Order: sequence, then C-alpha cells, then structure tokens
Amino acid sequence: MSKKIINAIKSSGILGAIGSLTVLLFGGWSGTVIGWLMGTAAGFMSCQEPKVYSPKMGATIGSIAGLGLGVWLLVASVVEGVLIRPFSGQSAVALPTTLLYGICSLTIAILTATLMGALQGLQGERQRLATLVTLAFILILFPFIDIQAQTGWIATVVQIQIFIMLALGLNITVGFAGLLDLGYAAFFAIGAYTTALLSSGQVNIAWNFWVVLPIAAGVAAIAGVILGIPTLRLKGDYLAIVTLGFGEIIPVVFRNLTAIRIDEPVSKIVASLLGKPELVLCLVGCDRPFNLTGGEAGINPIGRPSLPIVGTFSTGNYFPWYYLILLLVVFAYFMISRLRDSRLGRAWNAMREDELAASAMGINLVKTKLSAFAMGATFSGFAGAFYAAYISAIFPSVFDFSVSVIILCMVILGGLGNMTGVILGAIIIMSADRLYLPQLAQVLKGFLNTFVLPRIAIPQLQEFLATSLDPIQMRLFLFGLTLVVMMIVRPEGLIPDKIHQAELHSDAEASNESLADARSQ
Repeated sequence: MSKKIINAIKSSGILGAIGSLTVLLFGGWSGTVIGWLMGTAAGFMSCQEPKVYSPKMGATIGSIAGLGLGVWLLVASVVEGVLIRPFSGQSAVALPTTLLYGICSLTIAILTATLMGALQGLQGERQRLATLVTLAFILILFPFIDIQAQTGWIATVVQIQIFIMLALGLNITVGFAGLLDLGYAAFFAIGAYTTALLSSGQVNIAWNFWVVLPIAAGVAAIAGVILGIPTLRLKGDYLAIVTLGFGEIIPVVFRNLTAIRIDEPVSKIVASLLGKPELVLCLVGCDRPFNLTGGEAGINPIGRPSLPIVGTFSTGNYFPWYYLILLLVVFAYFMISRLRDSRLGRAWNAMREDELAASAMGINLVKTKLSAFAMGATFSGFAGAFYAAYISAIFPSVFDFSVSVIILCMVILGGLGNMTGVILGAIIIMSADRLYLPQLAQVLKGFLNTFVLPRIAIPQLQEFLATSLDPIQMRLFLFGLTLVVMMIVRPEGLIPDKIHQAELHSDAEASNESLADARSQ
C-alpha cells in the first residue's frame, strides 16, 4: 500500500506542476477546469502501477493524488491573484476571491481523482468500459465547461485535434511500418486543396462538404501511392530524402498553378516540328490562362459544412467544429487500431523489424509499403479537408517543411507505434505552441512594461529587452531544447510501444529493470 501511495504522490506532483503553471498564466476559473481534467488523469495514473484490486483501494489512492494536485492548484491560484496579476500590470484579485478559486480547484481535483481511482478498482471489462465512458463524458462536456469558466480554450482545442489526427496518420507510416516520411505535410495540403477546389467555386464547382470530405481523403491516398512507388527500394536516410523532396514540391506546385493552358499533345508536337504554332489545338485556357490555385493568395472562401438543425458552420461558433473534428479523431483512432491488429498491421510490424525476414515469410513488401503510405495519407487528407473548411481559406505557405517536422516530433515525443502516446505528444506540443506560449508572452510583456522598462534609462536597452524577451520568438528554441532533453532522458517517448522501448535500451538496462521488478515482488 505504501508503494501505491508513493506512486499517487508522484503522479500528483507531475500533474500539479503542469496545472499550477496553467493557473499562474490564466488565473480565474482555469484552475477548476484543470482540476477537473488533471484530477481525472491523476486518479487514473496513480492506480496503474501497481494495480489496485478494489474500488475502495482505488478511491483512497485517487483521493491522495487528487489532494496533492489540489494543493498545487490552491497555492497557484493565490499566487496568481495576489502576486502575478499586479506584477503583470493587471488589477490584483481580492484574497477571498482567489481562495474561492483555489478551494473550488482543490475540491474538484479530489472528487474527480477519487472517482477515477474507484473506477480503476473495477475488474475486467468493467474497468475498461467505465474509463471509456468517463473519457467520453469529459470530451462531450468540455465545450460547455469552457464557456462557463470563460477560459476560451475551445478554439485551441480544435486546432490540437487537427494535429492529433495528422499525428495518428503519420504514426501508421513511421510507427507501424517504419518508413521515415519527412514530407507528410504534402498530403495535408492535397486534402485541403482538393476540398478548396471542389467546394469553393474556383473551378465552377461547389459541392457539398460531406461529399468532398471522402473525396479529399481518397485523393490524398492516391498521392500516397504515387509517393510510395519510387521509394519501394529505398529505406532509412534515402527514403527520408525522397519524401522530403515530395513535401517540398507539392506547395511549390500549388503556388505556381496560376496560369494554366492545356494544349492537345499531338498537334503540339506537329506544330513544333513544322514551326507553325497556329496548328496547336488548345483544350483549356485558350483565350486566357486559367488560375487554378490562386497562387500565394490562395483560395477564399471555401464552402463550409452544414447540418439540418445546426445550419451552416460559422466562424464564431466553435461547438459544431469541435464535435465534428472530435468525431473524425474518434473515427481515425478506431480505424487505425483495427488496422494495427489486423493482418496488414502485423505485416507492417514485421516489415519494420526486418524487411528481408518479412519477405522470406511471404509478405508482399510492395503492397505493404504502398498500403502504409496510402493509409497514412488518407487520414491526413481528412484533416486537410476539415482544416480548409474550418479556416475557409487555404494558402501554400501553411504547408511548409516545418509542419512535417512538428508532426513527426509529436509521434516521437509521445512514443513511436503507441497511439495513446502519439495523442499525448500532439496535445503537449500544440498546447505549448498555441496556448501556453502566447499567454506567457502576454504576462511577460505586462511585467516588462510595468516594472522593468520604466526603470531603464537607455532607449536601446529598452528596445532590446522589449523585442528579445518574447517567448513566441523563442518557440523553436524552446521546442528544440525540449526534444534534446527528451531524447537524452527518455528516447523511447512518453508512452512507448514495448518493442521500441526494448530496442532503445541496452541489455544492461533491461537486466537492471528486471532485477528491480523481481526485488519489488
């Protein structure tokens, strides 16, 4: 029991640090929302190792983890209201109000952690079903809680879910099949531009979004096969270079399809041989070259989905967008998990481990590789279609090389081959990039303007500090530093796949872990 309590305290400490950072940056009722989310996570994590065998034991361990998390949130609420706000140039919050925020956060954290801990004490399939129902309950209620707490996180959560879907798709290619793809953003762009061309009226076509959505995924899958064909004999660094080239070509193609004229090829050859250009038979863009993609200006506006009761999805109403992308993510998770456990998924794993051995066992490497590229691109096409409709405009500069790298880092950070880890990696990276860093920049700017810059007499130094101490400008540095530390401390990822974890640890480490497990038993 003592080991379970220590594990609960450790879980509450990790989550408490993240939760307190959130409260220090956002303040207000954000602690209650974080207490609800991370209290559930604390109750779940604290009851995993070692396993609990009764709801009562799980509730006890969960309550301890929730108490530790709640104390973090309570202290952070008081510090934010009394110290952080005045130092960042805002009005201080009265101590009773900050205590109210903190006590509510503490109470919610304890209750949710206790409930989740009790559910982990159920046995067999009941425990798994109860956990899934609780997770579904949280996902469905989150927009309503976000509005009541006035945190304004739902727009960021929609963007996070887009990248979760992209990361799940890339995990098929990199995590399951072991094919390093550095041009994955190309399929994202293909899905987005397919949606834009078929639903914007750019080519005199304005189809319904629900018709275009599977078409965009299918076009992206075909593009995945096209990419896979020239890479069949490549692996490792050479495969990465080819996919990188593909990812760089696609945005350039979309950027330059602004003056299209299509001539009949036979007449063009004859005209060139005879030196008579007037003999060329023009098929498209004869009088005026056709602007297909809009160049750097992109395509705008793009048709949006609509439903009988909801109506057309609008920009300010995030509710339908949230539930639509949530359904797409759940669909992607379900389909990919079925693929992983299927015969094709086992073929991907065998090919990843040893292509020669897989081929000797009768696996068709050509079909297996092409299917990995096609399936990974399919889910990227779904994400691209949603993204195009969501922002109602599309530009080639959005799909540069950095997008592919960030998605790959999500997969590696979370854990290659582990779908839950990939989702966690996407949440961490996108939350830091789209939620925490902008808020940190705002708080830091207020602190500089209130206490630092007025006390500096040198204008050049004032300008240097105002422009240099910006977390948003240092986002790539912080991002890279985090990855370097992660690769040194835990190269297999946060929630690693067992096979990848074994590959990245030496025999000595494995024997030490086995010895430690034997002693604990």
